[in-house]
Order: sequence, then structure tokens, then C-alpha cells
Amino acid sequence: MRARHLIFAGAAATALGAALGLARGVRQPGPRLPGDRLVKRATLTRTMRAPMPGAPEAVWPWLAQLGAGRGGWYSIDLIDNGGRPSARSIDPDLQRIAPGDRLEASTWGGPPFVVTSVEEGRSLVTVLRARRGWLRVSYAYVIDPSGPGESTLTARLRMGGHPGIVALALSPMVLLSHEVGQRVQFARLRRRVSGR
Repeated sequence: MRARHLIFAGAAATALGAALGLARGVRQPGPRLPGDRLVKRATLTRTMRAPMPGAPEAVWPWLAQLGAGRGGWYSIDLIDNGGRPSARSIDPDLQRIAPGDRLEASTWGGPPFVVTSVEEGRSLVTVLRARRGWLRVSYAYVIDPSGPGESTLTARLRMGGHPGIVALALSPMVLLSHEVGQRVQFARLRRRVSGR
């Protein structure tokens, strides 16, 4: 019994340490990206980048079909796509995306992400607004060429709103789940772009 408690305490301490390490990076400096002005006084700004094994035009079609009930989010499908696997191929019917389009955050309901700007082959910016302004979240994806047949995908999350809701969003477990979800999304997008 003691060994089990020690293992649990060690795992909890490791997870808490990792989450607190993430919290130190909550406000990250960096270049301005499309959509930064959508959440003016962001309490949380999280920017992550990943190399992609394809030029921007090879990455873009996968981003164009983002959304629960569409191509999915290429992340943790059980949570954000109702358990349905994210798309493994490009669907021509999902390639038209424009400002005002709604991208459902999950199949479980809740406010959607609304597309605010699209620069085909370069950037996709969305915003989620909860009722009464309790929560406002912007998410921007930007693709930059980084070499012949290669690119870098940047994802920036900005969050603001009611202090209590934002405090919950800044909890170690939420930060950790965002970090894990974003890494899964990048890994799955890399596989899709490379054709695996």
C-alpha cells in the first residue's frame, strides 16, 4: 500500500511540475500574428510551432477542413470529434472556408469557433465567444515556408474574459491538456501531410 501511495505522489508531483512549467510560458512574446487583436487583454497567450513535411499549399487543405463534424481537429478525437476519427484524406467539399463560417469546437455542443479571416494557403483565424463575454478565445494558424517542400505551422491561442472562468482555464490540468492536444494535432497533421 505504501509503495502505491509513493508512486501516486511521484506521478502527481511530476504532472504538477510539468503543468506549472507550462504556466510560466502562459504569456509568450513573439511576432504579431493575424487575430491577435481579437482578444485585447488576453490573460493567456500560448504559441506553438511545428515543422511540416510539405510546402504551405500541401498543409493548407488539411487546415481548411478543420472542425468537429467536418474533417475533425486531428487531435484527441474522443473529446473534440465525438470519437469519430479525424479525416485521413482531403475532402473537396470541405475546402471552401470563409469568414463567418462556424467550426464546431466539439460534437458535444457549446459555442463554436467562428472564422474571422482566411488567407488561403497562409492563415486561418477563428474566435470563440461564450455568452455574456465570460470567455473569449482566438485561435490562429499560420503557415510559413521554411525550405524547399517544407513549412512551419504556428498555432496561437489567446484567451480572456471573466476572471473566474479565465482562472479555471489557467489551471494546471487545462494547460496540460491544451499542450497535449496541440502536440497531438501537430503530429497527426505531419502524418497527413506526408501521406502516412
